[in-house]
Amino acid sequence: MYSVVSRLQRWLANNQFDDLREFVYLDEISVRSLLASTGEGGIVTETVNEEMRRRRSGSSVGCSASAGPASVNAKVSEESEHQRTTVETRNYDLIQSKFTRLYKSDVVEKKLSLDQIPKKDGSVDEPFSGLATYELTRGDVVELRVNISANLLFRLYRTIDYFADAFEDQIDSDTEEMLELIGNSLGNRIPVVGKAVDYKVVDEEDGKTIKSSAELDSDEKEDAEDLEVVTLLNLDSLWVDPIQTLFNNDRFVVYCRVEDVDIDRWYPLKVTRAVNSLSEAAAENLNREFERGLQDVRNQLSEIQNFTDWSTDSAAQWGRDIQQYTKSLEVEYDQDVSEDEQEQLIVEALGTVDVGDEVSQTAERKKVLNAYTDSFIEMFDLDPISDEKRQQLRSDASETVGAGDQIDGLDESSNVFRIEAKTVAMYW
Repeated sequence: MYSVVSRLQRWLANNQFDDLREFVYLDEISVRSLLASTGEGGIVTETVNEEMRRRRSGSSVGCSASAGPASVNAKVSEESEHQRTTVETRNYDLIQSKFTRLYKSDVVEKKLSLDQIPKKDGSVDEPFSGLATYELTRGDVVELRVNISANLLFRLYRTIDYFADAFEDQIDSDTEEMLELIGNSLGNRIPVVGKAVDYKVVDEEDGKTIKSSAELDSDEKEDAEDLEVVTLLNLDSLWVDPIQTLFNNDRFVVYCRVEDVDIDRWYPLKVTRAVNSLSEAAAENLNREFERGLQDVRNQLSEIQNFTDWSTDSAAQWGRDIQQYTKSLEVEYDQDVSEDEQEQLIVEALGTVDVGDEVSQTAERKKVLNAYTDSFIEMFDLDPISDEKRQQLRSDASETVGAGDQIDGLDESSNVFRIEAKTVAMYW
């Protein structure tokens, strides 16, 4: 009997809900508003279990007068806290259920959705032939699988802000004022950028078209633009720690409503948006100054003695550094290196070097790249090079990587079609 009931429960669950979701962000106000506008929202009245009510009432009556105000107040406070916790748990369940109703509503049309993406077996629920970008307008609903990351300026600001107290003597007054202005301008919002996994934007005779990445031919792939969604998340609606979730370029699904299409530059700060309404050039310069200022502070702090690189994108920086250094070695020795060989070199170098005793990033970098050079020479049976030559190659690689970082951080307009949206939910 138990197995029959279990199978029945699983069958009901499979037919009542869509694919299993774990939410990391859910805007309750948006969900309730959108659901109500479909005519399917309704008002759910939640009642407290009568037995729980009687038990709380009995506990209150049981407090003797001699217990004193402090004891009575403590009891009331304890009961109130218990009630708030119960209601909060209920609301989490309720809002997720409401989102499921919104998601399944026939009234809501999704211009882009996961149903258009081929499954592992090659089947697709809703064949997708493309969407002209001019058909995507304010208020449209899209559901995209994206690699999401907090905006560079926010990542720099948040990381430096964490360490501002610990290294107060390293933070000058100008930097403190900049951090305060950025904090006030962000308010309770987290700016994030999501790069679509399944779609690209291509130029056609009648304009730009959003197409499935899997269906592009070789010519289209070469000239295609990335499709990005930029959005401001409400910190109160984020169900997880932002640094653990939004700093690692992890993959999530965003369910959102379009606010603007094909925007050239996106400014997450209120102050920059205000300036942009008066002068686009001034807003661009202000945004650049913020990012450059934060980059400078990060570089200064990362060179503090016994202070390792705490920057959130340090792994990506190391990767670019080693990749560029490999190119310098290839030119120096006229030697081609495959990706597999480069990966093997990295493993060997990191396995033979210990940077725990080094006092700065510069010293760590020198030690790692020296070990990498030794492995490179040994792998291809090459002649050794002098310390002076190694230093020159390290400097060349550093200059190239630095220029690349500046482009990545400041030039947001290259080969990207950008949508600004209001996020309703984010899940995986």
